[in-house]
Amino acid sequence: MLSIFRYFFTDLGIDLGTANTIIFAEDRGFVLNQPSVIALDQSNRLVACGTDAKNMMGKTGNSIQVIRPLADGVIANFVAGEEMVKAFIRNASVSRFKIGKVVIGVPTGITEVEKQAVIESAEIAGAREVHLIAEPMAAAIGSNINVLDNKAHMVVDIGGGTTDIAVINLGGIVVDNTIRIAGDEMNEAVMRHLKQHYHLVIGEATSEKIKIRYGTVSKQYNGKSVDIRGMDLVSGLPRRLALPNSFLIDALQGIVDTIVHSIVSIFEKLPLNLVDDIVDSGIILTGGGALLKGLDELISEKTRLKVHVSSNAFYSVAEGTRRVLENFNHLRIVLMNDKRH
Repeated sequence: MLSIFRYFFTDLGIDLGTANTIIFAEDRGFVLNQPSVIALDQSNRLVACGTDAKNMMGKTGNSIQVIRPLADGVIANFVAGEEMVKAFIRNASVSRFKIGKVVIGVPTGITEVEKQAVIESAEIAGAREVHLIAEPMAAAIGSNINVLDNKAHMVVDIGGGTTDIAVINLGGIVVDNTIRIAGDEMNEAVMRHLKQHYHLVIGEATSEKIKIRYGTVSKQYNGKSVDIRGMDLVSGLPRRLALPNSFLIDALQGIVDTIVHSIVSIFEKLPLNLVDDIVDSGIILTGGGALLKGLDELISEKTRLKVHVSSNAFYSVAEGTRRVLENFNHLRIVLMNDKRH
């Protein structure tokens, strides 16, 4: 009877990211990877979600709001956030199934109010059971690290809204540091640099494309020409500008320095008994920001440790939620404490 009842439920693993949301559905794999953007009309009714909504940014009239409801890795606009989570979960579901367990990756520094907002959004979307997991823990699991063994591992997850740094041992996070500086701030830094040094104004979408395609923090990877189109700050007219991608080294330096400093500061709190493990295993970089060219080498130089970029850096948190769902009884110890579950 239980197996027949269970047939009508599907479990979901969700990487609810500031920039992108990725959803894994039981028996169907990764079913959704969309920008965390929603468009609402003046009555807060859904107009578009994900890629369709992102393509509307900066192009709508007053009757439609295009919103990024997550900021710094958590739901900042509760109305839009709830609608977005509901829309994504419904898009990821199959009509004959109800939603069973949902495991959602969230930053380690999330507050109780922010936790509740995430949980309630999933429950309103129809989830019977909602569990939260710290993003670096999920990223470690998704990067093939045995988080339950007695060997410490350091994970640095650089997402869109936050950089989560954690040392994991015996299924728990021993020390951690969450900074609300990550991919979004990199986009803003590129926009700011072009405005200040070249009097060229570009939009966030353009900045993000430049970062993803040409981004580097090392001269070893420069030499490519970047064709940039924007608005001239002086004339107020459209202008086209060609720059070597080395300009991104200067544009991103402050952001990268902050991330590196935050990683280094973890060692001030690290128990001495775990130092040998970290020296041996090094640092694992995950998240979209880990793909910035030369970042692993720069962190290795500053920390004098081996630095590895996860083979599935962009999907590591989502992959971690998948593995937790598939081995739930074995891995439930890694979930965040939640009084409701």
